[in-house]
Amino acid sequence: MPRLSTAYVPQGRMPPALEVYHVPPEGRGPGKFVARLEAGGASGPDEDGEPSDEVYVAYELDRKLKRIVLFHTWTPSALRGKGLAARVCEEAFAWAEANDTRVVPECSYVSDTFLAKRKDLERLVDR
Repeated sequence: MPRLSTAYVPQGRMPPALEVYHVPPEGRGPGKFVARLEAGGASGPDEDGEPSDEVYVAYELDRKLKRIVLFHTWTPSALRGKGLAARVCEEAFAWAEANDTRVVPECSYVSDTFLAKRKDLERLVDR
């Protein structure tokens, strides 16, 4: 999978060394760009039903319009603020660029936080 040449690294932080996997959609289910984390004993769903051992951005793919709709980003609460969600979003944008696909950022993290820091990726966005 292609990597973006310039990754956003929050000031004063090391870039997250995460392996991000692309899980394509199956049937009517969404696809995901996901990084599985060392859980340190805790794994499985948290109290909200979200995974406690992974960070992801979920998407739906509109092949006809060549658009990927990023609709939900998840990071376990104990790991927020470390740039992990940005890493999975970077991979989603890299995939979109490599596949000549536009990005529709429906998730508020992607549209309001990630893209505010990565203005260079606006060229791939359909609003």
